Amino acid sequence: MEQRSILLLFLVLAGAATIVFTLVYLSSRKPERSGQGMSNPLNKRFWFSLILFVILGIFSSVTIPKSPYYLFADETPTKVIHVSAMQFAFFLSENAIDPKSPSNETIMLPANKLVEFRVTSMDVNHGFAIYNEANRLIGQTQAMPGYVNRLRFKFKEPGKYSILCLEYCGMAHQVMRSSFVVK
Repeated sequence: MEQRSILLLFLVLAGAATIVFTLVYLSSRKPERSGQGMSNPLNKRFWFSLILFVILGIFSSVTIPKSPYYLFADETPTKVIHVSAMQFAFFLSENAIDPKSPSNETIMLPANKLVEFRVTSMDVNHGFAIYNEANRLIGQTQAMPGYVNRLRFKFKEPGKYSILCLEYCGMAHQVMRSSFVVK
């Protein structure tokens, strides 16, 4: 439902922006032979810029707070899962992962509790994508060498969730997958 309201807002703002651009275009066409040219071009530019910035401000103020970076920002996660990507596998652990001997333990997560994934890579860039049992993408972030991305999520439905790489990382990219269970 939330995605539909954001889509509707985007479509309304895109329509408003299209109308503004059309009006500016029509008012700045070459004048008729009998005309003297555009009257008050600086005034029209001012109003066009003002309307454009108001539309962008409204769009930003509505969509940015709903972005994944602010989702659950004030809550402390119940569990922290460390994820390390390496060609062509994901390693998940409740403890920090040792690059020399990564383990691949079975991860069990609680339903309706906040979980934070701390995602990094040991070699090249990878995509860390979480899919539910219906193979629907529910969250994703990048796994980059030398950097830790945090992905927070509350799993509402119990079941087995799959992790796939979303960024082509080499010849065996398609076999780079893992999973965890939510109870």
